[in-house]
Amino acid sequence: MADARPLIVVVALAVAATVRAAGPCEEGRGQTGLTVASADGSALAVAAVEADSPAAAGGVRVDDAIVQVNGTVPHTCSEWARTLRDARREKKAVLLLVRRGAADVPLVVAAAAWDRAVATASAAVPSEPPSVRKIVATPPPAPLPPETSVSVDEVTRGIGALGGDRPSARLDLYRTELLRLHREVETLAARGSAPPAVVDGFRTVLGYYDAAGVAWASEEARREHDRQPRHIPSRDSAPAPFFEDSDVAGTIGEFPFLRETVVRDPQPGPIGVESAGLWRPLQARALLWERGHEELGRLSGWLAGGPVADATR
Repeated sequence: MADARPLIVVVALAVAATVRAAGPCEEGRGQTGLTVASADGSALAVAAVEADSPAAAGGVRVDDAIVQVNGTVPHTCSEWARTLRDARREKKAVLLLVRRGAADVPLVVAAAAWDRAVATASAAVPSEPPSVRKIVATPPPAPLPPETSVSVDEVTRGIGALGGDRPSARLDLYRTELLRLHREVETLAARGSAPPAVVDGFRTVLGYYDAAGVAWASEEARREHDRQPRHIPSRDSAPAPFFEDSDVAGTIGEFPFLRETVVRDPQPGPIGVESAGLWRPLQARALLWERGHEELGRLSGWLAGGPVADATR
């Protein structure tokens, strides 16, 4: 059902959503060292180039505007990610045409970048923690009481047990477990029981599971609206509505790979009436859990590669 609002509010929310959607596009970052970002939904530019990376060796610079990549003209993070995945699958170079000032500059990120990724991932002792984006709840929850035992291993196991589609699964229990894990991570931080890089890694990983909770809540709201009994499973492709100023819109902006779950974006209508967008929350939840497990695996691999303070206090 449409949500009537004054036109000026709709316009302001649309602007806010554009800013919120300007998150980094991180596909292939670990292999190429290249991160791009969309500032306005219609253009991509280089947001970061890691030192000693294939992108740096290819001459890519921060603020280069992306004109073409391997013959395509990406306007969104999902289009960029699809092209990078194709290049990785086919083990081919990334051919970039960038606009630098008034000139169009052709650049190459060598195909050897994909081999470099395999070698790095299989190294016995990684030299640094996973380069994952830091996503921290604001404000973070309070640490657990001093008498509570917490360890890095316990947190790792707890996160690993999150997610998965089970008929008996309940959103309220999932949220309770998430809060407990957040408090355990903040306890490690407050007690100095784990290095800051490990704490930041846990916070990042939990960010994916927090976002999955948003998707789950969206699906539950759809079920309630449609009066769908709980014993009837939902289709992964079942759409649910969302608006520009919602938690769903913020989650899609925070995780650009979720764009593939969007069926239709919210649209401003006449006299300030906003038309709801549609997305597939069960598909989004599955993608977020998958990414969360991948990031946890990356973090666990780094932990296994070197000594980590894991005192229990």
